[in-house]
Amino acid sequence: MSEDISSPMTPLDSMISQDSLQILKASIPYMPEKSQQLVSIYAKTKELANTISLFRHPISELSMMSAKPEPSSPDEFLNEIRRFTSDSTKNNIDQILFALNTIQLIQMYQDQPEK
Repeated sequence: MSEDISSPMTPLDSMISQDSLQILKASIPYMPEKSQQLVSIYAKTKELANTISLFRHPISELSMMSAKPEPSSPDEFLNEIRRFTSDSTKNNIDQILFALNTIQLIQMYQDQPEK
């Protein structure tokens, strides 16, 4: 058995992608090669159609998604998007966060009054 490795879905993805569409996308590698391209295009087209429909006829879920408080700082924003990235991108974001924290520490040190 293969290990279950999954990335969390963004709020938008969870609203536009039904379980049946996720099952279809997960089955693509097991299809004949000629079918893979057609089914992949169908799945992405269906997601696009669902996205257009979502914004054409807004539902309460969309309002709830936008009601979530926006990150108030760059590190909050980076930590939020980090959840949806690959490991290599996570490492890059971690390096940026480390640099931001280092800058904040230096600024705190410089802002302290001399004794």
